[in-house]
Amino acid sequence: MTGFEPIPKKEHSLNNSRAAIREAILGWDPNDGEDRWEDARLNALAIPHFAYQFEHNLPYRRFCQGRGVTPENLTSYRQIPSVPTDVFKQVPLTVASPANITRTFRTSGTTLGQRGEHHFEDLSIYAASLQGPFWRHLFPDRAQTEFFILAPDSSNLPDSSLYYMFDELVGDKATYFFSADENGNLTFDLESLLANLERAQTNATPVTLLGTAFGFMALFDGAPERDFSLAPGSRLMETGGFKGKSREVSRETLYAMFHDRLGIPRTHCVSEYSMTELSSQAYTPNLRLHTLGESPTTAPLFVAPPWARIEVVDPRSLQPLDEPGAVGLVRWFDLANTESVMMVQTSDRGTLDAKGRLTLLGRAPDAELRGCSLAIEEITGASDGSR
Repeated sequence: MTGFEPIPKKEHSLNNSRAAIREAILGWDPNDGEDRWEDARLNALAIPHFAYQFEHNLPYRRFCQGRGVTPENLTSYRQIPSVPTDVFKQVPLTVASPANITRTFRTSGTTLGQRGEHHFEDLSIYAASLQGPFWRHLFPDRAQTEFFILAPDSSNLPDSSLYYMFDELVGDKATYFFSADENGNLTFDLESLLANLERAQTNATPVTLLGTAFGFMALFDGAPERDFSLAPGSRLMETGGFKGKSREVSRETLYAMFHDRLGIPRTHCVSEYSMTELSSQAYTPNLRLHTLGESPTTAPLFVAPPWARIEVVDPRSLQPLDEPGAVGLVRWFDLANTESVMMVQTSDRGTLDAKGRLTLLGRAPDAELRGCSLAIEEITGASDGSR
C-alpha cells in the first residue's frame, strides 16, 4: 500500500524561464503551501516566459501582435492573449520544432474529423504540475491505500493526457482494469475488479479508485447486484463527463452510487477538472476540508493550483467578469503550459465565488460563443500569414 510520497526532482535542460517555473512548482508544499500565489509572483514568472513563447510560437506571435500585445508592453499575466481550445484542432501551437516534439496529447472528441493536439518537447514541467495538487486534495491525511484505476495505462493509448496523468501519479503502484487496442477500443476486466474489491473489503484494506465517470458506470452497470462496503479511508477521484456505458447520469446520481454501492462517503469523493490543452488540474477540496476539520462545500467547487488562475469572461467580448457569481465562459491561466500558450479560453460555462472557486455549468451553446469564434478566425488567419 502507498499514499502520499515526496515529489521527485529531476534534472532537465530547460531555458531560464521554463526552469524557473519548474522550480517554483516543485518548491510548493502540497501539505502546507499557500492556496494562491500573489499576482506579483505570477507576473515575475509569466512575463519572461511569454517572451519565450512569443519568440518561438509563430502563430501565437502573430495573434498577439494583432492584439497589440508584445513582450515590451506586457505588464501583467492577465494581459496575455487567450487562445480558444478549438484552435488546438487547427494550428500547431508549440514552441518546439517538429523534430524536437517527443509527445503529443490529443483530445478525444472530434469536430469535422479534427482532434485538438498539445505538443511537448519536454514533459518535466507537465509531470511536476500533476503531483502536488493530486496529493494535496486526495491525500491530505497522508493515508496508505491500494490504487485501482478504471482506465487503461498510457502504453495502450499514449496520446491520452488523462492516462498519462494516472501513470505519472500512481502507475507503478496501481492495478488497471481496462485495456485498449490500437484503435482506442476499450476492454473492461470486470471480474478482476470485482474480485479485487471483494478482497479489499474482506481484508479491510483502504482503496483509492481513479477513473472517468464512464469507468465507474461500467462497474455499476456491469454488476448491478454487487455492492461493497470498502474500508474506512477509501476514496476515489472521478474526472467528469457524466456519461455511463449506456446512459447519461447526473453528478448527484453518480455520487449517491459511490456511497450506496461502494461505501465511500461524499467527503471522500474528489472531482478533477482539466483538459488536453492544459497542463494543470483543478480539484474539489472537500476531502482536504474534511481532514482539516472545516465544513465541506455543498456544491462541487473546483480549486486551481497556485500557479494557475481560473476566471470567467463575457462570451461575446471575452472580457473578464470579476464580480463573484457572474456567469460566463471559463478561462484558464496556466503557468505550467510552458510549451504552448499560458492563457486558454474554454467553451465551458461557469461562475466563481469570492474565493475564486469554480462551479461548472456545462458547455456553452454555440450561439453564445461569438467571442471565441472571432478569436479562432483571427488566429487561424494569422497562422497562414494573412494578417
